[in-house]
Amino acid sequence: MNIGLTFSGGGYRAATFDLGALSMLNAVRLDDGRTLLDCVTALTSVSGGTIPAMKYMLARARGQQVDEMVDELFDFLCDEDLVARAMQGLSAEKANRDASSIKIMAGIYDRSLFGGAVMGDIIDNLDRIPVKDFTALATDFDNSLPFRFRVSAGHLTDGQRVCYGVFGNNKHRIGRSVARHITPGEALACSSCFPCGFEPMMYPDDFNVSQQPEVAAGIKNRFGLMDGGITDNQGIEPVLLAEEHMRKYREDKTRTDKALDLVIVSDVSSPYMDGYAPCEQMLPAGVGKLTLGRLRNYGLISQAVVTALFILALVLGSKFWLGVVAVILAIVTVANIVGAVLKNKMYRAIARTFIGNNATFLSHLKFAALENLVMNRAKSVVMMSSEVFLKRLRQMSYSSLYNDAAWKNRLVSSTIYELRPDERWKVMRENGTLPDYLVPSEAIQQNSARAASMGSTLWFTPEEKAAGMPQTLMACGQYTMCYNLLVYLEQIEQDSTNLTAAHALLLACKPQLQAAWQQFQHNPCCLIPKK
Repeated sequence: MNIGLTFSGGGYRAATFDLGALSMLNAVRLDDGRTLLDCVTALTSVSGGTIPAMKYMLARARGQQVDEMVDELFDFLCDEDLVARAMQGLSAEKANRDASSIKIMAGIYDRSLFGGAVMGDIIDNLDRIPVKDFTALATDFDNSLPFRFRVSAGHLTDGQRVCYGVFGNNKHRIGRSVARHITPGEALACSSCFPCGFEPMMYPDDFNVSQQPEVAAGIKNRFGLMDGGITDNQGIEPVLLAEEHMRKYREDKTRTDKALDLVIVSDVSSPYMDGYAPCEQMLPAGVGKLTLGRLRNYGLISQAVVTALFILALVLGSKFWLGVVAVILAIVTVANIVGAVLKNKMYRAIARTFIGNNATFLSHLKFAALENLVMNRAKSVVMMSSEVFLKRLRQMSYSSLYNDAAWKNRLVSSTIYELRPDERWKVMRENGTLPDYLVPSEAIQQNSARAASMGSTLWFTPEEKAAGMPQTLMACGQYTMCYNLLVYLEQIEQDSTNLTAAHALLLACKPQLQAAWQQFQHNPCCLIPKK
């Protein structure tokens, strides 16, 4: 059986949820002794999802037991204070004008999470790993294309030449001889380099390959890399490329169906978003009523009054008051000069925009109106980039799978939000398409609601740790995967269209999944590692 698995982006929320999904797949055994995780032959990860994916690939390359790797990574996610480590690293690099926070993060990942490994450790040991096509996805900021840190098995072409999947993209290809020197921490840092939080990671400058003359000599291109979620936050495109590659080079040339028997998408994003609402005024009422013109007038009046007081003190011959007023006069004069210079610079800057020579109208607008103009525009831009675009990309990614008839009965999506109260499961129950035993318990519903409430950050706060958020997220990944596999099995029992003999192996796992689901119903965290 061949399974494609994708881990979505979403910071530590995704990393921990996906780790739960991975551990659930490892807990289910087929009749031939393999686990469902052993059947994953194509693995794709984005941003935070790259943390468990890369850790898993290295564990299998090193011969480490999966359960041991899961416990080790869970401890890292719970205990490692990445923020403090990053700040210490930046402080140590304060004299270096090229100090880079994302480069420091890559170093932390390499030392603390991956033990000094390089991608060559995965490339050289791919025969020990069930996964034959792995991609950690980033975004190429030189040409707006996905950039794939890809390791794939070689396939003989008709001309007996070995063909591998592209490491990079068609604009920036990195040969295997160079790619093997890139570190997993660098790949993870690029994949999870989210905008506003980090600056782009420059290739090759911020990579270890730049420190190796014999490797760096062959590198000509220089470009920036950022979060893979910018172009594909679900990691669906790379798994489709992997399937196409596998289908093209599979031994049985008479088969025309998909090379993957099942694609599983583990996803912490959601289709929901809060609608836009204008910002409320934050300036004090008195300040909000001011205008630039009125402020200038106040400055001129103050200048005149203080000048008059200075002359009066001079006439009266009071040295004390003369000194006091002189200081005040100097302050007011400097303030007026600085204000005038800044105002003129602002007008000139605005004049270069579409507003042109109409910039002077700003002097008549109240500060409250200016605040409204600036804040509402800023909020809409942030909302557009972080919500609207990502939701639309998500819809398009899922459409590429679910609108393709060739994938019928071969898709499972496991999403963090779907077992909350009043989600789709409730509609399925009401229309009779969800068996009674699959109705989530109150404990599962509340745990899912807590898991979905966490933001997309690359750390857990002390408050989140104290509240058990890591345990909540990992449990959610486990039981949501279990639930969706059972829903899938119920579906293919009713409709055998587009199935293969391999699906019989999966159907035989139903009793295991049902037993695990009953455990989850009583205690959602029943399989969480004890700390």
